[in-house]
Amino acid sequence: MTTHSNARLLRNAYQAIEQGDLQPMLTMLNEDVTWTDSTMGPLAGSYRKDEVPRFFGKMMDVYRGTLRVEITGMLADDDHGIILTRESGTVDGEPTAWTGVHVYTFGNGGITRFVSYGSAEYQRLWAGKHAGRSPAASADPVSGAAWQDPNEDGEPAA
Repeated sequence: MTTHSNARLLRNAYQAIEQGDLQPMLTMLNEDVTWTDSTMGPLAGSYRKDEVPRFFGKMMDVYRGTLRVEITGMLADDDHGIILTRESGTVDGEPTAWTGVHVYTFGNGGITRFVSYGSAEYQRLWAGKHAGRSPAASADPVSGAAWQDPNEDGEPAA
């Protein structure tokens, strides 16, 4: 079975990031890309192309350089790339691990959209970190909006 060219590009970009080189990934991004972390973590939000390096810098700060991303599966075609991950790192001195899904949309010769999804373990980690914090301490790093616990109906608390 032949590996799709987008799968090879993504694998090469992940390997380069592991070595501290963002350039292969940044080169693949279209000018109008939307880069989204859909989790409850400190990286949550959507970023434009020029903000993606800041996203990676913040990730290095949060995990103090300990984040490891293992690709456990990958599917890619002309339009999409889906990467299944096993991720681990240290947060506030405590080791943590979770699974994730990274979804890429390709178009116009590059990546037009990225969305990261984290498992329940990841969501619980950050929900627990948000508990008991002041709204300013738990603000979304992109929008600055305060994080709120949802009520029983799933709506933000008043």
